[in-house]
Amino acid sequence: MDPRIYVPAYLERLYIQEHPGLTEGARELVREQIAAEPERYAANMHAQALLSYSRVHGELADGLLRMEGLPDDEFERGRGELFSRAREQLANIIAEDATCLDARLVSIQLAEVPLDACLSNMLKLEREAREMIISTHPGFDPDVDGLWAPEALADGTSASELTASDPDLIGWLHILEALAQGSIFTARYRSAANYARTVMRARGFPNYAAGTLLLALARLEDEDAFFQAVQEAGPNVEDLPWFGLGRTLLLYKLGQTRSARRALRDFATRCDGGAFFLLNPTYHDPYLPVRPPARETWDLAHQAVWEADGIIADTPDFTLWAEGVDGVRAAADDFARRYGF
Repeated sequence: MDPRIYVPAYLERLYIQEHPGLTEGARELVREQIAAEPERYAANMHAQALLSYSRVHGELADGLLRMEGLPDDEFERGRGELFSRAREQLANIIAEDATCLDARLVSIQLAEVPLDACLSNMLKLEREAREMIISTHPGFDPDVDGLWAPEALADGTSASELTASDPDLIGWLHILEALAQGSIFTARYRSAANYARTVMRARGFPNYAAGTLLLALARLEDEDAFFQAVQEAGPNVEDLPWFGLGRTLLLYKLGQTRSARRALRDFATRCDGGAFFLLNPTYHDPYLPVRPPARETWDLAHQAVWEADGIIADTPDFTLWAEGVDGVRAAADDFARRYGF
């Protein structure tokens, strides 16, 4: 979740708590003022740290975007400088407020350490964050749907409203998402599924954790659990590239090649760019801290294939088989022509 969305929501919540009884018109005015001058509403150290993090995160995202299309040597040099600057800025934020969870998470992700060490540090942060939230957020329950027990909703506030304006809870959910992704990349598929399921319980927190879950279950060749997860995620999940790709991988791995061909053709037809990225593995910027919002119609397909790279590599002959399925190469070539790849 972009801090440019949840930090203003948090500042608004702080202001309303201090000024109860505002009309909707007054609240709209507050939102406009926060958008124009958020510093005026950062009334405590935590809010100030969150604003600082939001700026650093924005600079990271914008910097990576500007580097697209650079020659490899310039890209590597520019990215190294960008990451080094961000590490220093994040360290300053953490020194001022160690409860800024997203700053700590991105700092861990940018550390120049092996992936297993990165995951270990994220696990420690997740435990610390969960314990902090349990002790400071009455009614928070990580094991219930919505993540909030009924007593937290007694005043009529919904679980979605509570979560969407709570940077601590959002930071914890980001840690879980990052752990799920890291578990996929390191072949810890059951762990990935468990982390993803927890994220899926959240309300007011846009995410594609269902996609991570489907990829993990496909790799585990758990057909019953895969389609049960599809049912639980709701009808819209079938429009996601993770569903189409995961279903194809699952059926292929189970030896159901006829069904796998149909699933792959459906994936190539419904997910613009899916066939192209499957046949042409393409670099994706690291998630800092989690999947970025889609800017192009094909971004989600790119993300899904990139996340499944290890699973695809571990599935003998899958890519060669996919290229031979009728219509897949044509769909990939058509996408390349339309977008100049």
